Amino acid sequence: MSSVTDARNAPISRRSFLSLLMAGAGSAALAACGGGTDATNTDSVANAETGVAKAASASGTLIPPAASVTDSSGAVWTLVNGHATRNGATVATGSPVAFTNILYYNGVIYGKNSAGNWFKNGSSPWQNLGTADPRGTTAAAATSSSLFYGINGHMAYGNGIYQTMSAAAQLAILKDLGVTNYRADVASSGMATVLANALNGAFKNSGVNILPVLNPASCGWNGSLSESAAYTLGYNLATGVTQQLKGLVKYMECGNELEVSLKISGDGHDSSNWSPSMWPAYRGVIRGMVDGVRAIDSSIKVGVGTGIALSYRALQMLWNGISPNGTSAGVGGAASVRWDFTCYHWYESSGDALCGWQNSQCYDVLQALKDSFNVPIWLTEWGWYGQVDTAAQQTAYITKALTEYRSIKDKYNIQSVMMYAVIDDTYGLIKNDGVTKTGAYTAFKNFVKANPV
Repeated sequence: MSSVTDARNAPISRRSFLSLLMAGAGSAALAACGGGTDATNTDSVANAETGVAKAASASGTLIPPAASVTDSSGAVWTLVNGHATRNGATVATGSPVAFTNILYYNGVIYGKNSAGNWFKNGSSPWQNLGTADPRGTTAAAATSSSLFYGINGHMAYGNGIYQTMSAAAQLAILKDLGVTNYRADVASSGMATVLANALNGAFKNSGVNILPVLNPASCGWNGSLSESAAYTLGYNLATGVTQQLKGLVKYMECGNELEVSLKISGDGHDSSNWSPSMWPAYRGVIRGMVDGVRAIDSSIKVGVGTGIALSYRALQMLWNGISPNGTSAGVGGAASVRWDFTCYHWYESSGDALCGWQNSQCYDVLQALKDSFNVPIWLTEWGWYGQVDTAAQQTAYITKALTEYRSIKDKYNIQSVMMYAVIDDTYGLIKNDGVTKTGAYTAFKNFVKANPV
């Protein structure tokens, strides 16, 4: 091919994921930037709404004590002291069974005890199903410790479908897909609290990890800041968020595609492609976020990444303390940055990651990342060509991309591939109504089920 068109040039770009003010994060995120509480994002785990008729919860919703689920009849089920209650009344099991979880699946309520046995509601005593998960092999696969199959969402948003859909309902979708790694953006400690509530509630012991992504662009960072001011902003954001998530997450990503505004020429693979005047603000905020996370919880592994297809050079400069100065090599002597896993984005619009189109020839970007940093690689965003692909092309791309990434994961030490996104009209497996599943949803689910990692 002679050229590659990047999806970031599309009229309505998924770049709104983080680089613009996030829908629903609002001014509170800008004001907080790691401190205080974001009042728009204080939903409970069950996302309870007072005086609002509740629709049935998503099939496959597994809930722990203190959470609740609504069945197809509108009845609200809760687990209280090991007993299943329906609209507040205990539903007798017919035997001395104490449940640790209850499950709503295909219109039926199930209970699970501490021994791992499942019981089906509908008769007294409840029917003992043994240890087989009622949801079948997909649910079992999702309990794997592997983080390979992942997806993006916006759990901490203050409005829209992610705000109205409970954490339990989102988890049910992830479980159905077989996903074990859920990426969610945060720009304040209030937004981090939403993730903490989910991790202490529906997501607890679920086998699904949440990857928080720190977003300084939504709380005042820009390329005109001095390096010290940018460092302070990044540090404050990271410490405020990490204080809420300490002990709950093992991984955190520091920044999302912040390099986009710094590219002044070329395709990004050369030091001269990057702005000398804006680089200090970029390096400063990355350093601040990394240091801030580690200051609060040194056990959390931090990731740093970029989004432009051939922007690996920006990461190499950060790692080696190089600053752009208009030359191909740049100039050394600056503070270096170290991270535990490299994050990278690759969309269909950029071609194949094994053949990044550089200087009119193939370039193996994944090999460059592996050789440059020798740490695991996470593709924290990948997806089809936005508004260009038809539904059939989207479905085909899901299978094609997953097939390739699974086949090369060991060669390049790829630990996770996180599709964008679970719910989105243009890029999602589910439409913005939170209900309508695309053909790509089925393709994703079937591939994961057939190809466990």
